[in-house]
Amino acid sequence: MTIRPQLPGQLLQTFSAAIACGIATLVMSTPTLAEVPEQTRVDDLLGNSSELLIRRSGRREPVQIGTTLQRVRDALLTVPPNNARAMLRFLSANGDDLNFYIQTNPHPEASIYYFPCQMQGGDYLIGWGLASNAARGCENGLQVTHGGSTGSIVPSEPIALGTKALAQAPVRQIAYCLAADNAGNHGLATSTTSDPCVEAIAQCEAGGGNCDITSTGFWWTSEPSLQASLICAEGIMQTVDGSGETLENDLTTLVGQAQGVGCSAQVYRPDDFVIVPAIDAAVQAQGSDEILVQTRSTSDGLRVDVLKGAINVIAAGEDDPAILQQGERYIHTQASGEVTTFDREAALTSVDMEVLCAFASNSTDRLRVEACQEGLNINTTAGIPVAFCNREQASGGQEGDRRFVQMSASQGEIKLDYEMFDVPDRLQILQDGVQILDTGFVSGRDSLTIPLAGTSGRLEVLVTGNATIATTEWNYLLTCP
Repeated sequence: MTIRPQLPGQLLQTFSAAIACGIATLVMSTPTLAEVPEQTRVDDLLGNSSELLIRRSGRREPVQIGTTLQRVRDALLTVPPNNARAMLRFLSANGDDLNFYIQTNPHPEASIYYFPCQMQGGDYLIGWGLASNAARGCENGLQVTHGGSTGSIVPSEPIALGTKALAQAPVRQIAYCLAADNAGNHGLATSTTSDPCVEAIAQCEAGGGNCDITSTGFWWTSEPSLQASLICAEGIMQTVDGSGETLENDLTTLVGQAQGVGCSAQVYRPDDFVIVPAIDAAVQAQGSDEILVQTRSTSDGLRVDVLKGAINVIAAGEDDPAILQQGERYIHTQASGEVTTFDREAALTSVDMEVLCAFASNSTDRLRVEACQEGLNINTTAGIPVAFCNREQASGGQEGDRRFVQMSASQGEIKLDYEMFDVPDRLQILQDGVQILDTGFVSGRDSLTIPLAGTSGRLEVLVTGNATIATTEWNYLLTCP
Protein backbone atom coordinates (compact mmCIF):
# COMPACT_ATOMS: atom_id res chain seq x y z
CA MET A 1 0.00 0.00 0.00
CA THR A 2 1.33 3.43 -0.93
CA ILE A 3 -0.12 6.56 0.66
CA ARG A 4 0.62 9.68 -1.33
CA PRO A 5 0.30 13.08 0.36
CA GLN A 6 -0.81 15.76 -2.10
CA LEU A 7 -0.63 19.45 -1.43
CA PRO A 8 -2.60 21.98 -3.51
CA GLY A 9 -0.98 22.95 -6.81
CA GLN A 10 -0.24 26.43 -8.06
CA LEU A 11 -3.02 28.58 -9.45
CA LEU A 12 -3.62 28.23 -13.20
CA GLN A 13 -0.99 25.53 -13.74
CA THR A 14 -1.45 23.57 -16.96
CA PHE A 15 -1.53 19.79 -16.97
CA SER A 16 -2.73 17.02 -19.28
CA ALA A 17 -4.81 18.61 -22.07
CA ALA A 18 -4.64 22.21 -20.88
CA ILE A 19 -6.79 21.76 -17.76
CA ALA A 20 -6.84 24.85 -15.57
CA CYS A 21 -5.81 23.78 -12.07
CA GLY A 22 -6.19 25.71 -8.88
CA ILE A 23 -5.30 25.88 -5.24
CA ALA A 24 -7.85 23.65 -3.53
CA THR A 25 -8.16 25.80 -0.44
CA LEU A 26 -8.91 28.88 -2.57
CA VAL A 27 -11.53 27.55 -4.95
CA MET A 28 -13.07 24.55 -3.24
CA SER A 29 -15.50 24.64 -0.38
CA THR A 30 -13.40 23.00 2.30
CA PRO A 31 -14.95 19.97 4.01
CA THR A 32 -17.39 20.94 6.70
CA LEU A 33 -19.53 18.95 9.09
CA ALA A 34 -23.23 18.03 8.88
CA GLU A 35 -23.44 18.53 5.12
CA VAL A 36 -24.39 14.95 4.17
CA PRO A 37 -28.15 14.84 3.45
CA GLU A 38 -30.31 12.70 5.71
CA GLN A 39 -33.10 12.29 3.16
CA THR A 40 -33.94 13.05 -0.45
CA ARG A 41 -37.52 13.77 -1.49
CA VAL A 42 -38.99 13.27 -4.95
CA ASP A 43 -40.46 16.76 -5.20
CA ASP A 44 -42.13 16.35 -8.59
CA LEU A 45 -42.38 14.06 -11.63
CA LEU A 46 -42.94 14.61 -15.34
CA GLY A 47 -43.75 11.84 -17.78
CA ASN A 48 -44.46 8.16 -17.19
CA SER A 49 -43.63 7.46 -13.55
CA SER A 50 -43.38 3.72 -14.29
CA GLU A 51 -40.00 4.49 -15.88
CA LEU A 52 -38.63 5.43 -12.44
CA LEU A 53 -38.18 3.03 -9.52
CA ILE A 54 -36.78 3.17 -5.99
CA ARG A 55 -34.54 0.31 -4.88
CA ARG A 56 -34.61 -0.38 -1.14
CA SER A 57 -32.71 -3.34 0.34
CA GLY A 58 -32.69 -5.08 -3.03
CA ARG A 59 -36.42 -4.58 -3.66
CA ARG A 60 -37.89 -2.26 -6.28
CA GLU A 61 -40.76 0.08 -5.48
CA PRO A 62 -42.73 2.53 -7.66
CA VAL A 63 -41.91 6.22 -7.40
CA GLN A 64 -44.48 8.81 -6.42
CA ILE A 65 -44.31 12.52 -5.66
CA GLY A 66 -43.23 12.69 -2.02
CA THR A 67 -41.26 9.41 -2.08
CA THR A 68 -38.09 9.71 0.03
CA LEU A 69 -34.68 8.07 -0.06
CA GLN A 70 -33.16 7.87 3.41
CA ARG A 71 -31.05 4.76 3.86
CA VAL A 72 -27.49 4.28 2.73
CA ARG A 73 -28.42 1.82 -0.03
CA ASP A 74 -31.55 3.55 -1.33
CA ALA A 75 -31.29 4.35 -5.04
CA LEU A 76 -33.40 5.87 -7.80
CA LEU A 77 -33.36 3.78 -11.00
CA THR A 78 -34.41 4.87 -14.47
CA VAL A 79 -36.07 2.30 -16.73
CA PRO A 80 -35.74 2.47 -20.55
CA PRO A 81 -37.07 4.12 -22.67
CA ASN A 82 -36.50 6.56 -19.80
CA ASN A 83 -38.44 9.60 -20.95
CA ALA A 84 -39.54 10.55 -17.44
CA ARG A 85 -37.97 13.25 -15.27
CA ALA A 86 -37.81 13.61 -11.49
CA MET A 87 -36.91 16.55 -9.24
CA LEU A 88 -34.95 15.53 -6.13
CA ARG A 89 -34.72 17.89 -3.14
CA PHE A 90 -32.21 17.24 -0.36
CA LEU A 91 -33.17 17.60 3.28
CA SER A 92 -31.67 17.44 6.77
CA ALA A 93 -32.91 15.04 9.44
CA ASN A 94 -35.36 17.79 10.52
CA GLY A 95 -36.68 18.24 6.98
CA ASP A 96 -34.81 21.51 6.36
CA ASP A 97 -33.86 22.21 2.75
CA LEU A 98 -30.13 21.76 2.11
CA ASN A 99 -29.77 24.24 -0.75
CA PHE A 100 -29.16 21.50 -3.32
CA TYR A 101 -31.28 19.76 -5.95
CA ILE A 102 -30.94 17.26 -8.81
CA GLN A 103 -33.15 16.78 -11.85
CA THR A 104 -33.00 13.50 -13.77
CA ASN A 105 -33.37 13.87 -17.55
CA PRO A 106 -34.11 11.40 -20.37
CA HIS A 107 -31.15 9.29 -21.48
CA PRO A 108 -30.98 6.26 -23.81
CA GLU A 109 -29.31 4.12 -21.14
CA ALA A 110 -30.48 3.26 -17.65
CA SER A 111 -29.00 5.34 -14.84
CA ILE A 112 -28.85 5.03 -11.07
CA TYR A 113 -28.86 7.77 -8.45
CA TYR A 114 -27.36 6.43 -5.22
CA PHE A 115 -28.38 8.26 -2.06
CA PRO A 116 -26.88 10.52 -0.91
CA CYS A 117 -24.09 11.83 -3.18
CA GLN A 118 -23.34 9.47 -6.06
CA MET A 119 -24.87 8.82 -9.46
CA GLN A 120 -24.08 6.60 -12.41
CA GLY A 121 -24.82 7.14 -16.08
CA GLY A 122 -27.65 9.24 -17.39
CA ASP A 123 -28.19 12.96 -17.74
CA TYR A 124 -28.71 15.27 -14.74
CA LEU A 125 -29.14 18.96 -13.92
CA ILE A 126 -27.58 19.79 -10.55
CA GLY A 127 -27.91 23.00 -8.58
CA TRP A 128 -26.34 24.45 -5.42
CA GLY A 129 -26.99 27.79 -3.73
CA LEU A 130 -24.30 29.85 -2.04
CA ALA A 131 -22.80 28.36 1.11
CA SER A 132 -23.32 31.66 2.96
CA ASN A 133 -27.09 31.38 2.58
CA ALA A 134 -27.54 27.89 4.02
CA ALA A 135 -25.90 24.52 4.51
CA ARG A 136 -25.44 22.76 1.17
CA GLY A 137 -26.15 19.11 0.51
CA CYS A 138 -23.23 17.05 -0.86
CA GLU A 139 -20.97 20.01 -0.08
CA ASN A 140 -17.91 17.77 -0.03
CA GLY A 141 -18.56 16.44 -3.52
CA LEU A 142 -21.04 14.72 -5.83
CA GLN A 143 -19.52 11.65 -7.43
CA VAL A 144 -20.34 10.88 -11.08
CA THR A 145 -19.68 7.43 -12.54
CA HIS A 146 -19.78 6.48 -16.20
CA GLY A 147 -22.78 4.40 -17.27
CA GLY A 148 -22.74 1.10 -19.14
CA SER A 149 -20.22 -1.66 -18.64
CA THR A 150 -16.83 -0.39 -17.47
CA GLY A 151 -14.93 -3.56 -16.65
CA SER A 152 -15.95 -5.24 -13.43
CA ILE A 153 -18.01 -2.42 -11.95
CA VAL A 154 -21.66 -3.37 -11.59
CA PRO A 155 -23.54 -0.50 -13.30
CA SER A 156 -27.02 -2.01 -13.46
CA GLU A 157 -26.93 -4.26 -10.45
CA PRO A 158 -29.80 -6.69 -11.05
CA ILE A 159 -28.69 -7.30 -14.66
CA ALA A 160 -24.92 -7.39 -14.27
CA LEU A 161 -24.99 -9.60 -11.19
CA GLY A 162 -26.66 -12.31 -13.22
CA THR A 163 -23.86 -12.63 -15.78
CA LYS A 164 -21.81 -15.78 -15.90
CA ALA A 165 -18.52 -14.02 -15.23
CA LEU A 166 -19.70 -12.41 -12.02
CA ALA A 167 -21.53 -15.53 -10.90
CA GLN A 168 -18.20 -17.33 -10.50
CA ALA A 169 -17.31 -15.23 -7.45
CA PRO A 170 -19.64 -13.43 -5.02
CA VAL A 171 -19.74 -9.71 -5.69
CA ARG A 172 -20.42 -7.56 -2.63
CA GLN A 173 -21.20 -3.89 -2.32
CA ILE A 174 -19.18 -2.32 0.48
CA ALA A 175 -20.74 0.83 1.88
CA TYR A 176 -18.50 3.20 3.83
CA CYS A 177 -19.16 6.11 6.15
CA LEU A 178 -16.69 8.63 7.58
CA ALA A 179 -17.47 10.79 10.62
CA ALA A 180 -15.34 13.65 11.97
CA ASP A 181 -15.25 16.57 14.38
CA ASN A 182 -13.31 19.82 14.50
CA ALA A 183 -10.74 18.43 16.96
CA GLY A 184 -9.20 15.85 14.63
CA ASN A 185 -11.20 12.79 15.72
CA HIS A 186 -12.40 10.49 12.94
CA GLY A 187 -14.36 7.29 12.62
CA LEU A 188 -14.59 5.02 9.57
CA ALA A 189 -16.92 2.05 9.25
CA THR A 190 -17.91 -0.24 6.38
CA SER A 191 -20.75 -2.69 5.91
CA THR A 192 -22.11 -5.04 3.27
CA THR A 193 -25.60 -5.28 4.78
CA SER A 194 -26.54 -2.13 6.70
CA ASP A 195 -25.86 1.56 7.32
CA PRO A 196 -22.28 1.94 8.61
CA CYS A 197 -22.75 5.51 9.86
CA VAL A 198 -23.87 4.58 13.38
CA GLU A 199 -20.60 2.75 13.99
CA ALA A 200 -18.54 5.51 12.34
CA ILE A 201 -20.01 8.18 14.63
CA ALA A 202 -19.46 5.96 17.70
CA GLN A 203 -15.80 5.45 16.77
CA CYS A 204 -15.29 9.17 16.28
CA GLU A 205 -17.05 10.23 19.49
CA ALA A 206 -14.94 7.77 21.48
CA GLY A 207 -12.31 10.50 21.27
CA GLY A 208 -14.57 12.83 23.24
CA GLY A 209 -15.80 15.04 20.43
CA ASN A 210 -19.19 15.79 18.91
CA CYS A 211 -18.99 14.11 15.52
CA ASP A 212 -21.02 14.34 12.32
CA ILE A 213 -21.01 12.43 9.05
CA THR A 214 -18.73 14.01 6.43
CA SER A 215 -18.97 11.48 3.60
CA THR A 216 -20.56 8.23 2.53
CA GLY A 217 -20.30 6.03 -0.55
CA PHE A 218 -19.62 2.51 -1.74
CA TRP A 219 -17.56 0.30 -4.01
CA TRP A 220 -17.83 -3.25 -5.37
CA THR A 221 -15.45 -6.03 -4.35
CA SER A 222 -15.04 -6.99 -8.02
CA GLU A 223 -13.50 -3.67 -9.04
CA PRO A 224 -9.80 -4.10 -9.96
CA SER A 225 -8.68 -0.48 -9.79
CA LEU A 226 -9.80 2.10 -7.23
CA GLN A 227 -8.36 5.21 -5.66
CA ALA A 228 -9.38 6.67 -2.30
CA SER A 229 -8.74 10.28 -1.27
CA LEU A 230 -8.91 11.79 2.19
CA ILE A 231 -9.50 15.55 1.96
CA CYS A 232 -9.21 17.60 5.14
CA ALA A 233 -10.27 21.11 6.07
CA GLU A 234 -6.74 22.53 5.75
CA GLY A 235 -6.65 21.59 2.08
CA ILE A 236 -4.48 18.52 2.78
CA MET A 237 -5.29 15.56 0.54
CA GLN A 238 -3.86 12.06 0.75
CA THR A 239 -4.61 9.27 -1.71
CA VAL A 240 -4.19 5.51 -1.80
CA ASP A 241 -4.66 2.97 -4.60
CA GLY A 242 -6.20 -0.46 -4.25
CA SER A 243 -8.77 -2.94 -5.50
CA GLY A 244 -12.28 -3.69 -4.35
CA GLU A 245 -10.91 -6.47 -2.15
CA THR A 246 -8.05 -4.48 -0.58
CA LEU A 247 -9.38 -0.93 -0.37
CA GLU A 248 -11.13 -1.40 2.97
CA ASN A 249 -7.84 -1.99 4.82
CA ASP A 250 -6.08 0.73 2.85
CA LEU A 251 -8.76 3.32 3.56
CA THR A 252 -8.82 2.38 7.24
CA THR A 253 -5.07 2.96 7.42
CA LEU A 254 -5.44 6.27 5.58
CA VAL A 255 -8.05 7.53 8.06
CA GLY A 256 -6.00 6.28 11.00
CA GLN A 257 -3.10 8.43 9.83
CA ALA A 258 -5.22 11.51 9.10
CA GLN A 259 -3.28 14.71 9.74
CA GLY A 260 -6.16 17.14 9.47
CA VAL A 261 -9.57 17.92 10.93
CA GLY A 262 -13.06 17.54 9.46
CA CYS A 263 -11.83 15.13 6.79
CA SER A 264 -14.04 13.58 4.11
CA ALA A 265 -13.34 10.57 1.89
CA GLN A 266 -13.93 9.88 -1.79
CA VAL A 267 -13.48 6.58 -3.64
CA TYR A 268 -12.79 6.93 -7.38
CA ARG A 269 -12.85 4.59 -10.33
CA PRO A 270 -10.57 5.24 -13.33
CA ASP A 271 -13.32 7.06 -15.22
CA ASP A 272 -15.05 8.79 -12.27
CA PHE A 273 -15.01 12.42 -11.32
CA VAL A 274 -16.31 14.36 -8.33
CA ILE A 275 -17.97 17.77 -8.60
CA VAL A 276 -17.19 20.08 -5.69
CA PRO A 277 -18.86 23.50 -5.37
CA ALA A 278 -16.53 26.47 -5.67
CA ILE A 279 -16.34 28.94 -2.81
CA ASP A 280 -18.84 31.79 -2.82
CA ALA A 281 -16.31 34.35 -4.09
CA ALA A 282 -15.55 32.24 -7.18
CA VAL A 283 -19.26 31.80 -7.90
CA GLN A 284 -20.07 35.48 -7.42
CA ALA A 285 -17.13 36.43 -9.66
CA GLN A 286 -19.22 34.89 -12.46
CA GLY A 287 -22.08 37.26 -11.62
CA SER A 288 -24.08 34.45 -10.06
CA ASP A 289 -25.63 33.49 -6.73
CA GLU A 290 -26.02 29.86 -7.72
CA ILE A 291 -24.24 26.90 -9.27
CA LEU A 292 -26.00 24.98 -12.04
CA VAL A 293 -24.30 22.18 -13.97
CA GLN A 294 -25.40 19.46 -16.37
CA THR A 295 -23.72 16.07 -16.45
CA ARG A 296 -23.94 13.51 -19.23
CA SER A 297 -22.61 9.99 -19.62
CA THR A 298 -21.58 9.58 -23.27
CA SER A 299 -19.94 6.79 -25.26
CA ASP A 300 -16.68 8.75 -25.08
CA GLY A 301 -16.80 9.29 -21.30
CA LEU A 302 -18.26 11.65 -18.75
CA ARG A 303 -18.76 15.36 -19.24
CA VAL A 304 -20.03 18.26 -17.18
CA ASP A 305 -21.19 21.68 -18.43
CA VAL A 306 -21.26 24.72 -16.13
CA LEU A 307 -24.38 26.75 -16.87
CA LYS A 308 -24.06 29.06 -13.85
CA GLY A 309 -21.35 29.79 -11.29
CA ALA A 310 -18.14 27.80 -10.86
CA ILE A 311 -17.11 24.32 -9.74
CA ASN A 312 -14.09 22.12 -9.22
CA VAL A 313 -13.80 18.70 -10.83
CA ILE A 314 -11.58 16.13 -9.10
CA ALA A 315 -10.75 13.12 -11.27
CA ALA A 316 -8.87 9.92 -10.58
CA GLY A 317 -5.24 10.16 -11.66
CA GLU A 318 -5.17 13.97 -11.69
CA ASP A 319 -3.01 15.79 -9.15
CA ASP A 320 -5.17 18.92 -8.91
CA PRO A 321 -8.79 19.85 -9.43
CA ALA A 322 -9.90 21.37 -12.72
CA ILE A 323 -11.51 24.77 -12.14
CA LEU A 324 -14.54 25.34 -14.36
CA GLN A 325 -16.39 28.62 -14.85
CA GLN A 326 -19.75 29.08 -16.52
CA GLY A 327 -19.63 28.35 -20.22
CA GLU A 328 -16.90 25.72 -19.77
CA ARG A 329 -17.14 21.96 -20.26
CA TYR A 330 -15.00 19.22 -18.72
CA ILE A 331 -14.67 15.93 -20.63
CA HIS A 332 -13.18 12.98 -18.76
CA THR A 333 -12.00 9.59 -19.96
CA GLN A 334 -9.61 7.09 -18.39
CA ALA A 335 -6.82 8.51 -20.53
CA SER A 336 -7.12 12.24 -19.75
CA GLY A 337 -9.32 15.21 -19.01
CA GLU A 338 -9.99 18.22 -21.18
CA VAL A 339 -11.57 21.62 -20.64
CA THR A 340 -13.40 23.19 -23.56
CA THR A 341 -16.48 25.37 -24.12
CA PHE A 342 -20.10 24.67 -25.10
CA ASP A 343 -23.18 26.55 -26.33
CA ARG A 344 -24.35 27.95 -22.99
CA GLU A 345 -27.25 29.91 -24.49
CA ALA A 346 -28.69 26.76 -26.10
CA ALA A 347 -28.37 24.89 -22.79
CA LEU A 348 -30.17 27.66 -20.87
CA THR A 349 -33.11 27.54 -23.31
CA SER A 350 -33.34 23.74 -23.68
CA VAL A 351 -36.32 21.55 -22.80
CA ASP A 352 -34.28 20.27 -19.83
CA MET A 353 -34.21 23.83 -18.49
CA GLU A 354 -37.90 24.37 -19.26
CA VAL A 355 -38.74 21.37 -17.10
CA LEU A 356 -36.44 22.55 -14.30
CA CYS A 357 -38.13 25.96 -14.34
CA ALA A 358 -41.56 24.31 -14.23
CA PHE A 359 -40.54 22.14 -11.28
CA ALA A 360 -39.13 25.18 -9.48
CA SER A 361 -42.25 27.28 -10.18
CA ASN A 362 -44.54 24.51 -8.95
CA SER A 363 -42.63 23.71 -5.76
CA THR A 364 -44.36 24.63 -2.52
CA ASP A 365 -41.50 26.96 -1.58
CA ARG A 366 -41.10 28.43 -5.09
CA LEU A 367 -37.51 27.28 -5.59
CA ARG A 368 -35.39 30.18 -6.80
CA VAL A 369 -33.43 29.31 -9.96
CA GLU A 370 -31.82 32.41 -11.46
CA ALA A 371 -30.82 30.53 -14.61
CA CYS A 372 -34.51 30.32 -15.55
CA GLN A 373 -34.82 34.09 -15.73
CA GLU A 374 -31.57 34.48 -17.64
CA GLY A 375 -32.32 31.87 -20.29
CA LEU A 376 -36.12 31.67 -20.53
CA ASN A 377 -37.23 34.90 -18.82
CA ILE A 378 -39.07 32.84 -16.20
CA ASN A 379 -39.19 34.06 -12.62
CA THR A 380 -39.67 30.84 -10.66
CA THR A 381 -40.70 32.69 -7.49
CA ALA A 382 -43.63 34.51 -9.12
CA GLY A 383 -46.30 33.93 -11.73
CA ILE A 384 -48.75 31.15 -12.45
CA PRO A 385 -47.57 27.54 -11.90
CA VAL A 386 -47.08 25.54 -15.09
CA ALA A 387 -49.25 22.50 -15.84
CA PHE A 388 -47.64 19.17 -16.79
CA CYS A 389 -48.52 16.66 -19.47
CA ASN A 390 -50.07 13.38 -18.27
CA ARG A 391 -52.16 15.27 -15.70
CA GLU A 392 -55.57 16.91 -16.26
CA GLN A 393 -54.41 20.44 -16.94
CA ALA A 394 -57.61 22.43 -16.72
CA SER A 395 -61.40 22.33 -16.61
CA GLY A 396 -63.95 25.11 -16.50
CA GLY A 397 -66.85 26.83 -18.16
CA GLN A 398 -67.76 30.02 -19.97
CA GLU A 399 -64.72 31.94 -18.64
CA GLY A 400 -62.38 29.76 -20.70
CA ASP A 401 -58.68 29.38 -19.82
CA ARG A 402 -55.15 30.24 -20.92
CA ARG A 403 -52.12 28.40 -19.54
CA PHE A 404 -48.80 26.80 -20.40
CA VAL A 405 -48.42 23.03 -20.34
CA GLN A 406 -44.93 21.59 -20.07
CA MET A 407 -44.20 18.55 -22.22
CA SER A 408 -41.28 16.14 -21.74
CA ALA A 409 -39.91 16.85 -25.24
CA SER A 410 -40.25 19.38 -28.06
CA GLN A 411 -40.64 16.82 -30.84
CA GLY A 412 -42.69 13.68 -31.32
CA GLU A 413 -46.42 13.07 -31.00
CA ILE A 414 -48.71 14.12 -28.18
CA LYS A 415 -52.27 13.06 -27.50
CA LEU A 416 -55.13 15.42 -26.67
CA ASP A 417 -58.25 14.07 -24.94
CA TYR A 418 -61.01 16.64 -24.50
CA GLU A 419 -64.62 16.71 -23.33
CA MET A 420 -66.78 19.67 -24.41
CA PHE A 421 -70.09 18.08 -23.36
CA ASP A 422 -73.21 19.37 -25.18
CA VAL A 423 -72.36 23.06 -25.54
CA PRO A 424 -69.61 23.84 -28.12
CA ASP A 425 -66.30 25.31 -26.89
CA ARG A 426 -62.97 25.94 -28.66
CA LEU A 427 -59.42 24.74 -27.87
CA GLN A 428 -56.20 26.02 -29.47
CA ILE A 429 -52.58 24.87 -28.96
CA LEU A 430 -49.49 26.92 -29.85
CA GLN A 431 -45.85 25.80 -29.96
CA ASP A 432 -43.12 28.43 -30.29
CA GLY A 433 -45.93 30.95 -30.84
CA VAL A 434 -47.26 29.05 -33.86
CA GLN A 435 -50.71 27.49 -33.76
CA ILE A 436 -50.53 23.72 -34.20
CA LEU A 437 -54.19 22.91 -33.41
CA ASP A 438 -57.55 24.67 -33.50
CA THR A 439 -60.62 22.55 -32.78
CA GLY A 440 -63.02 25.36 -33.60
CA PHE A 441 -66.21 25.40 -31.53
CA VAL A 442 -67.05 21.73 -31.02
CA SER A 443 -69.13 19.67 -28.62
CA GLY A 444 -68.73 16.15 -27.30
CA ARG A 445 -65.48 14.30 -26.63
CA ASP A 446 -62.59 13.33 -28.89
CA SER A 447 -59.02 12.04 -28.83
CA LEU A 448 -56.49 13.59 -31.23
CA THR A 449 -52.84 12.89 -32.05
CA ILE A 450 -50.81 16.05 -32.65
CA PRO A 451 -47.23 16.17 -34.01
CA LEU A 452 -44.65 18.41 -32.31
CA ALA A 453 -41.79 19.70 -34.45
CA GLY A 454 -40.59 22.86 -32.69
CA THR A 455 -37.83 23.81 -30.27
CA SER A 456 -39.87 24.37 -27.10
CA GLY A 457 -41.68 21.76 -25.04
CA ARG A 458 -43.78 24.44 -23.32
CA LEU A 459 -47.13 24.67 -25.13
CA GLU A 460 -49.65 27.49 -24.80
CA VAL A 461 -53.22 26.20 -24.55
CA LEU A 462 -56.22 28.51 -25.03
CA VAL A 463 -59.79 27.47 -24.28
CA THR A 464 -62.60 29.79 -25.37
CA GLY A 465 -65.85 29.10 -23.56
CA ASN A 466 -69.20 29.48 -25.30
CA ALA A 467 -70.16 33.14 -25.00
CA THR A 468 -73.92 32.62 -25.33
CA ILE A 469 -74.62 29.64 -23.04
CA ALA A 470 -73.52 30.16 -19.45
CA THR A 471 -73.85 26.48 -18.47
CA THR A 472 -71.09 25.29 -20.79
CA GLU A 473 -68.42 22.96 -19.34
CA TRP A 474 -65.16 21.52 -20.67
CA ASN A 475 -61.95 19.72 -19.66
CA TYR A 476 -58.86 18.36 -21.44
CA LEU A 477 -55.73 16.25 -20.93
CA LEU A 478 -52.46 16.41 -22.90
CA THR A 479 -50.28 13.27 -22.82
CA CYS A 480 -46.47 13.48 -23.01
CA PRO A 481 -44.70 12.47 -26.25
